[in-house]
Amino acid sequence: MSRLVFLPLALSFALAACNGGSGTSISINSKDEDGNASVSTDANGQVEIKAPGFSGSIRLPKIHIDAEDFEMNGVKLYPGSTIDDFRADAEDKGGNDDKGKVSIAFRSPASPVTVRDWFRDNMTKEGFKVETRGNGLAGTTDDGQPFTVQLGADGEGKSRGRMEVGK
Repeated sequence: MSRLVFLPLALSFALAACNGGSGTSISINSKDEDGNASVSTDANGQVEIKAPGFSGSIRLPKIHIDAEDFEMNGVKLYPGSTIDDFRADAEDKGGNDDKGKVSIAFRSPASPVTVRDWFRDNMTKEGFKVETRGNGLAGTTDDGQPFTVQLGADGEGKSRGRMEVGK
């Protein structure tokens, strides 16, 4: 049943973020007792859909996701950031033993320390438990999910990062 909602949702997300410029790679995977389903796009707009009993591929305009298109429990990315890679993996094991993880790779127009401090302040305002780890952060979201943010330099006054949320 969850797969019936999963695929249209993934496609609508992909279509909503279509435009020119450099593209974002997106990968959304779901696993349950009926098998695996996935929707993925590359940076050039090639979309592949695989589900039990169906597979297909279509070409869409490049998908571009930036800070305005992404929010995690009330926290957006640092202003002006762009997402290079978005991955969501879910596993429905039945009952309360489900697993899910979201991972994004992004670039920000500020130093790693500036971006880290911005995330720390905004996450704390939203009820996250946050611990500074070097240029990154770790902790739990307002609903108890573990998260990490890893940041590094990407040229003068710019940073590259990866955020992971979930189990």
